[in-house]
Amino acid sequence: MNGVVRVYVPTSGTVRTWFARRAILVVALGLALAACSKRKAARNDAGADAGGIDPSELAGKFDKKCVAGDLEACRSLGVMYTEGTGVSPDPRRAAALFGQACNGGNLSACNHLALAIAEGIGVPKDVPRAVEVYQKACDRGFALSCRNLGLMLRDGRGIPADLPRAAKLLDAACKGKVPFACTNAGDLDSQLAIKGGPARAKAAIAHYQLGCDAGDPTACRQIGIAYLEARGLPRSTRAASIWLERACTGDDAIACRVLGAMSMEGVGVPRDPKRGQELLQRACDRKDDEACRLVKLGTDANASDGGVPDASGAGSDSAPANPALDAGAR
Repeated sequence: MNGVVRVYVPTSGTVRTWFARRAILVVALGLALAACSKRKAARNDAGADAGGIDPSELAGKFDKKCVAGDLEACRSLGVMYTEGTGVSPDPRRAAALFGQACNGGNLSACNHLALAIAEGIGVPKDVPRAVEVYQKACDRGFALSCRNLGLMLRDGRGIPADLPRAAKLLDAACKGKVPFACTNAGDLDSQLAIKGGPARAKAAIAHYQLGCDAGDPTACRQIGIAYLEARGLPRSTRAASIWLERACTGDDAIACRVLGAMSMEGVGVPRDPKRGQELLQRACDRKDDEACRLVKLGTDANASDGGVPDASGAGSDSAPANPALDAGAR
């Protein structure tokens, strides 16, 4: 499997050429770098929990409480009209209830209202107005709105993208312990690090650490990749393998794929083709198409080599220009 491998590197926009004796790890790493952490903006921070009560009966109770001035009941009833739980779906009624509760100071309702306005659900679509409502809730301490607005500004959804502002909002959401916000913040830091330099790369690592500790395996994987690429961290394939193992244990398919490829080559871990194939298969079973291709590639390579030796080495931690390859063409 000797040959020339050309891989596009998204972080620099360049094409690197490597002479590789095996292409499996190059493909796995390249695809992992290209993958970005994509999460949908959370629509509802809390739905209407029937708690064993008949939904239609619960809706009636919420309606009475809302009329009596209970803002949380208004919000919960709005969620029920949004989802069609216990009542017929009615986006207009839901938006009106969210607006009523938001005007009274219920920040969760403001988050719902902003989403409805941003997407034109039950009300005319008005993205600038949605931005105002999200910002209002964020400024008053509702961190989920910080994340939702940050994602809008990051992606330029209906408004011009504003990455510096998005970064501040996602950082605020991360500090507010919103699920996935720390990973979102780290991803944006990594994007801005192209121009922002080492300080921004280190900020990405700090956010990923928080995200990983909070239980998001994608953040753990990103730290592993950062070790492989020496982005904000010293290059270390051994350290990378530890973080990728943590991410794979959390069912991150890409991490399983990259770790499997590393095991196939003995990069950062003892060379263990059997375990490598198992990890690639695990990623494939989790619907990672590239892992499925690598499973076949590894099978074909083993067949052409007449089998592979048992793992016995300690695993290489040396890393040439391509951190994924432990050896180039001899």
